[in-house]
Amino acid sequence: MSKMKRLAATNDELMRIESPFSEDELNERNDLYDKLSPKQFRTRFSKGIFQPVKIELNGKIYTIQVNHCANPFCKHYGLEQMNYKGKAKRYKLSGNDAEKVIICGNDNRNQDGIPSLNCTTRTKSNWSVATEIERLNRINTIVPIKPDYVFHKETCSLETTPFLNPKDFYKRGTSTSNSQRYQCKTCKKFTNVLPDKKRNTGYHQQRNDVLVKFADHLINHVAVSRTCHLLKIGRGTYYSKLEWLYRCCLEFLETRETKAFEKKPFDEIWVNTDKMMYVLNNVRKKGESIKSKPSSAEKQLPTQVVISSEHHSRYVFRADVCFDWEIAKQQILGDTLFYKDDHLNDFLSKNARFNQYGLHPIKPTQNDTQTMEEYFRQLEEYNMRFVYVDGLHVNQTYTTMAHLWLIKQMIKSPKWRFITDDDNSLTTSINRIFTEEIKKKYAYLFICRVNKSLSRADAFKEYIQSIRDLREWGKSKGIEEKDVQLLAYYFLEEQLKAHKFHKENSTLYGDTYNCYAKNPIEHPLGMKDRGKRIIDCLTDMTHLPTGIFAQFIDKVNDNSVNAFLQEIRRCISVLERPLVTSRGDGKSYIYSNFNPKYAQMSITILRTFYNFCQPVKIGDSEKTPAQHLGIANKAYKWEDIIYKR
Repeated sequence: MSKMKRLAATNDELMRIESPFSEDELNERNDLYDKLSPKQFRTRFSKGIFQPVKIELNGKIYTIQVNHCANPFCKHYGLEQMNYKGKAKRYKLSGNDAEKVIICGNDNRNQDGIPSLNCTTRTKSNWSVATEIERLNRINTIVPIKPDYVFHKETCSLETTPFLNPKDFYKRGTSTSNSQRYQCKTCKKFTNVLPDKKRNTGYHQQRNDVLVKFADHLINHVAVSRTCHLLKIGRGTYYSKLEWLYRCCLEFLETRETKAFEKKPFDEIWVNTDKMMYVLNNVRKKGESIKSKPSSAEKQLPTQVVISSEHHSRYVFRADVCFDWEIAKQQILGDTLFYKDDHLNDFLSKNARFNQYGLHPIKPTQNDTQTMEEYFRQLEEYNMRFVYVDGLHVNQTYTTMAHLWLIKQMIKSPKWRFITDDDNSLTTSINRIFTEEIKKKYAYLFICRVNKSLSRADAFKEYIQSIRDLREWGKSKGIEEKDVQLLAYYFLEEQLKAHKFHKENSTLYGDTYNCYAKNPIEHPLGMKDRGKRIIDCLTDMTHLPTGIFAQFIDKVNDNSVNAFLQEIRRCISVLERPLVTSRGDGKSYIYSNFNPKYAQMSITILRTFYNFCQPVKIGDSEKTPAQHLGIANKAYKWEDIIYKR
C-alpha cells in the first residue's frame, strides 16, 4: 500500500551529523572569548581544521574530511596531517583570515626521497560540507505522513488501533475522500484515516484535473501568467500545483531511480559534471520599502546549478541549485553566538558555505580589533541582505562536493571517469570526494574545453576540414578506413606515443615521480556545432598502454551535460537566457526566477521527464536515457508519474 507522503522538512532527522567539537572545547571557547583577541582566539583553536565530521545516513556511518592535499600528482594527496621531526608537519596553514590555505611540506626524515610539490589547497569546513550534504539529501526526500489519530472517546476503556487490533473495530465503508472509516466496537466513535495514493491521487487538491496539462506547460516554456490564463487558475494554485508535481516526481524517483540503482551495479561509469549560471531576480520582500531602506545590493545575483549526467546514455543523476532557501537569519545568529564563529577561521564554522553571510556580526569584545563604528556598518549591510528574497546563496564548491558525495553513494561502480570543464570548484571537489578511487587508479579526471568564440558556421567549417585532414593523414599512413571516428582513434594513438600530459622528474637517487604538465591535446575530429575540443588529463594515467589511453581520450566530450543544459534553457521559462531590451542596449531580467526553491523544483521535474519519458536517439537506438542506462524497460508518461501507476 502506497502511503500518502509529504516533502521532508528541516525537523525530520533524515541524517544525523555529529558535532566535531567536544563540550569541553565549547566551554573553553566560551571562557576565552572575552579574554583573547580575535587573532589569538583563531590561533588557539585552529587545530580543528583536520577534525573529521561523522554523519549517519540510512543506518551507515560516514566520515567527512576534505582538508588535505587535492593534487593527485603529489605524494601527500589525500593524506591526513602528520607531525615530522621537530616542528615540521605534513601541512602548514598559511594565508590571511579570509582565505586560509594548507601548503604541502617536505618530510625532513627523508630529505633525499621524493619531494612534495608544495601544493596550495584552499581550506574548507568539514562541518559545513556535512550540512550541505544534509540539505541536498533532504530537499530530494519525501517522508510518510503520520497523523495522530484518536480512535476512542475519553471515556472508552480501550486504547487500541485498527492497524494492530482490527478485531476491536468495525469497518464502516469509506469517506468522501475514499479513505477507510473505522468505528470502535466499545465507544462507537467513528474515525477516518488518510487514504493511500491508489485510493485518492488528488487528496487535498482542487482542480486535480489540470495536473497533466500543467506539467506539459511547465516543461514547454509556457510562462507562469500564461499557464494561469489557459488553465484558469490563480498564481497561488500554480505554485501549489508545482509543489504537488515535485512531490509526485520524488515519489516516482524513489521507486524507479533510487531502488533501481541499488539493484544495478556498473563495471564502469562515465560522469559529465558542469554548472549552469542563471540570474536570480533579487526582489524585496513585501513591506520592505526602498525609500525607507535604501540599498546598494545587486538587483541580479548570479546563481549556479550543479548538474551531473551519464556520458553515454545522457541520464541526469542530479541537478542542484546552490541556494539554501530554508536558512534563517536567527539560526545564523544563534550558531555564531553559541560556537563563537565570529572569532574563528571559516574552516571551523558550521555556516562557512554561505561565505560572508555565514557569520552574523557580533558586538566587539573588550580585546576586539573591530571598532563600534565598523560593527554598526557591517551589521547594517548584513541586515540589508535579508530585506530581499528568503535564503542565502551557497558557495558552489560546497554544493558541488555534497552533490558528488551523494552520487557516489547512489551509484555502485568500482571505476569512475569524470569529464568537466576547466573550473576549479569542480576539479577540486572531484579530487577531494573521490580521493581513494583516484589514488588506486580507479578514477580519472578529464578536462574538455572548446573555443566558445566560434560561430556555428565557423565550427561547421572546422568540422568538415577536420574530416578532410583525417582522411589525408590516413592515406599518408596507408590506412584504408572510411570511418572517421576510427581514424581519429588511430590518429590519437599515434600522437600519444610522443605527447605527454605530465612531466617526469627524478631525485638524486633515481626515484622518479610525475607532475602535471598543463599540456592538453587537440582532438582531431571536430564537432558540427562547436568545432574541435581541447582535452587534458588531471590524474596520473601513465600506467595505461597507449592504445587504451587513446580510447579514453577519444571518448571525452561534454555533449551529455550540455544537452540537458539546453533543455533547461529552452523548456523552463523562468530559467531562459535574459531577454534583450527593446532598445537593444542591455539585458532584461524581469522574467527571471526570484525564488530558487521553485527553480530547484522545476529542474527536478524536468529531469524526471527527461530521464524517463523523453526518447533520445543514440546510435540506431531511440530510447529514454533511463532505458539506455538499463534501469528502465519502457518509456513512461506524465500519468505514470502523477498517478503512480
